[in-house]
Amino acid sequence: MGEFKALLRGAGLSEAQIDAASAFREAVLSENVRQNLTRLLSPGDFFRGHVLDVLELRQFRSQIGDRGNTALDLGTGAGVPGLLSAALYSDERWILVDSEVRKAEYLARTVEELGLSDRVRVIHGRIEQISSQIPQVTLVSRAVGTAEKLMAWTEMCSTWNTMILLKGPKWNTEWADFQQSRWKKQLQEGKRHEYSVGDSVTRVIIQLKRVPRGTLKN
Repeated sequence: MGEFKALLRGAGLSEAQIDAASAFREAVLSENVRQNLTRLLSPGDFFRGHVLDVLELRQFRSQIGDRGNTALDLGTGAGVPGLLSAALYSDERWILVDSEVRKAEYLARTVEELGLSDRVRVIHGRIEQISSQIPQVTLVSRAVGTAEKLMAWTEMCSTWNTMILLKGPKWNTEWADFQQSRWKKQLQEGKRHEYSVGDSVTRVIIQLKRVPRGTLKN
């Protein structure tokens, strides 16, 4: 735990945030014995593979003026980015959605354990089936599916206009493929933010904007 806290402290987090991130990691490691949540178990791997994404996402949402909006973490799994972000930042509201019942149960327990039930809601189900339960949100997704798959799943959900994706270095290829799909006119690429997580590994956060139906052109 000492190494992990040192990494958090080096990232400029407060002592309260360090305690919150440490409690989150302990919950993940404990649950990982029962079900596979992550292979990033060491302090360094967990920090670079999970915490850095959340810190960069926070900065990105501030830059695009999205920080005050409720975000929906689609396929949240272990709780990154949504649950960890809510644990670190007390002004954030999240809805965590996962289609696997055991992951949803773990998320609900952890939300209670971390004292976040006033700001974080967990929904078990597929986004196509639960759209009626979702208020106006910003969709956020990390490593769940391609932009094409995400659009297929969320097209009929009318309560989002912005999608934020956390992607790896193959994003440009993925976006080029999307331009050949049936949804190519329904999303526009907005701002992007690239960052390094060490060892020349680059990641990118992408803002995709939904094109209003009435403005779509043939």
